[in-house]
Amino acid sequence: MNFTVLPDFLAIGGLVAAFWSLLKRTQQTRLRYWLVGWVLILIHIAAQFVSQNVPAVAESASAISVVMLLLTSLAFIWAGNDMRRDAGSHDLPLTLLSSIPDALFYVGLIYGVEQGALYYVLTAAGLASSLWVFCSGRRLDDRTERRMRGAILVLVYAVQAVLLYLEQGGMALNWSLFWHYLAAAVFFRMASDQPGVGVRFTTLSFLAWSLAFPVSVVIRIFWPHLHVEHEVWNLPKFLVATGLIFTLLEEQMNKAEHASLHDALTDLPNRRLFLRYLLQAVRESRERKSKLAVLVIDLNGFKQVNDLHGHAVGDLLLQGITQRFAACMRKRDMLARLGGDEFAVILTDLPNRDAAARVAEKLRDVLKTPIEVESFSLQASASIGVSVYPDDGDDVSRLYASADRDMYSHKHAVQPSGGA
Repeated sequence: MNFTVLPDFLAIGGLVAAFWSLLKRTQQTRLRYWLVGWVLILIHIAAQFVSQNVPAVAESASAISVVMLLLTSLAFIWAGNDMRRDAGSHDLPLTLLSSIPDALFYVGLIYGVEQGALYYVLTAAGLASSLWVFCSGRRLDDRTERRMRGAILVLVYAVQAVLLYLEQGGMALNWSLFWHYLAAAVFFRMASDQPGVGVRFTTLSFLAWSLAFPVSVVIRIFWPHLHVEHEVWNLPKFLVATGLIFTLLEEQMNKAEHASLHDALTDLPNRRLFLRYLLQAVRESRERKSKLAVLVIDLNGFKQVNDLHGHAVGDLLLQGITQRFAACMRKRDMLARLGGDEFAVILTDLPNRDAAARVAEKLRDVLKTPIEVESFSLQASASIGVSVYPDDGDDVSRLYASADRDMYSHKHAVQPSGGA
């Protein structure tokens, strides 16, 4: 018996187990799609084994093997689509169902069915079902993207029809698999706003997987006696698997770093990130000989809200205050929560101290309107201290200390307020 695909089966089986374990920890629809994709690859490899060792059903096993490649590409395409669009778990079954015309197209070619009209009908049906899946639905609101997808789908199925006209059914099948895996690469890359090494590596691996199909045709035509080892053709699969795992690892590292630098309640930068950014801002202001300001904000009477209404209401109030403060910031400014009821702001590239004072006054003004929290109408106020570089200090510690002293001087001069 031929056991050449057994190592691949064991390796992909281990990968399926790993993704299953990850899926139990985090219920991401994308991970579910990836898991489905690798299960389909597992079936693809099992079908290869049967086709190599059981001559009586070799043709059927080959058809199943090729169809599994098609369905795998759709699972990966939809995983990339979901990374941007919060797709529901029911969308993948609909997508796989829509692939029936393409699957029948593959099966007919594998079995050598000589009915030219049938293949044209299946090509047209494949185009129609692909347009339905990828160019319609609630998630695709961008008309330009909708039209672009439609034009690309018309083009790829037109090429398939031309290959059929030229009586190149094998090329048509490889063309179909090529563009499906190329689409998986494109969707995967487009889904990431800030692609890291993992995303780039996985995208290139999907590209290599897609190129394996036309390259096999070229070798068969021009170098028919050239033997390419089985492991070479399967290498892109394992590169994709490596890239996906690395992408997940990168994402978890980014999430962990974000959590260590941001406040869990408001998602604002925390004290650690605030001090890091302030140090950088001071250096840049020193180089450019420009002014920056530090605002230290302390909410007046916030403890009364927690005592009267509970910490849940207090947390909602903090989130409402955060939204109002954030609306007063420029893109280059930083609003941070230092802990409890204390916030801080870094204002860069200021013309003078008055500009910082105006921002402080604006922050006080946005709290004059009561904030609706559940069934309560809560009035908040804040004491704000201001320090300006380089007038009040030429380093981080002096600037922060000066703003903190100024804040307490304001706090002692006002009557604390806050409540329902």
